Amino acid sequence: MAEEYLYKKRQFNAQRMELSDQLSCFRRETEQLVAQVMYLTRNDIWDRVQFYRVVEASATKVEWAATNYTRYLANKEHDTTIEYKRHTGLFDRV
Repeated sequence: MAEEYLYKKRQFNAQRMELSDQLSCFRRETEQLVAQVMYLTRNDIWDRVQFYRVVEASATKVEWAATNYTRYLANKEHDTTIEYKRHTGLFDRV
């Protein structure tokens, strides 16, 4: 039981770290994309403010989803901890 608990806990932590890395990569790639679009359209009459709003809205949605998934992983880790403690007798009234 303890081995399974530790395995699940490592899985949750690995998923969190992977998600954090993916978010950092997304931010970096988004910044590069914005820079490229701005460079390619530097001579065009174009609403840059609207473009920034769309990019910011997309980034906000991705970060919101990542935050919710991180919260979900934390809750699953907490549930796994409680289940482990129940099975080992460390939790009397749960």
